[in-house]
Amino acid sequence: MRIEPVDERNSSWEDDTPRFRVYLFQGGDEPGHSWAASTYDVTGATVLDTIRWAEEQAGTEQLYAVALVVDLDGGSASRQRGLVWILGVDANLSRPTDAQRNELAGMYARRAKPLSRGKSF
Repeated sequence: MRIEPVDERNSSWEDDTPRFRVYLFQGGDEPGHSWAASTYDVTGATVLDTIRWAEEQAGTEQLYAVALVVDLDGGSASRQRGLVWILGVDANLSRPTDAQRNELAGMYARRAKPLSRGKSF
């Protein structure tokens, strides 16, 4: 992790109505099997509320990941939608990087010890 000071005025836009995408992955624990994914968009919630909901839905049997949905205006009629991963990654990556493998390991670990267990965010 690297932390560095910045000028808080260096951003050009803000959005106070985030859209989070939650992925719930089930059934891929066996070697050679891919995960089935259920996907949900969450609005009107904080990232902490979204993570808490994802943990409740996933329980101890599923993995979950949370991303921020970002729409970029291409300057014409082409609007591009993308994701910024907040917690976890796509569990069906075919060639994960070392960083992605670490995120996957964290997703497995959170099944046994959720982030929100016994805590108030």
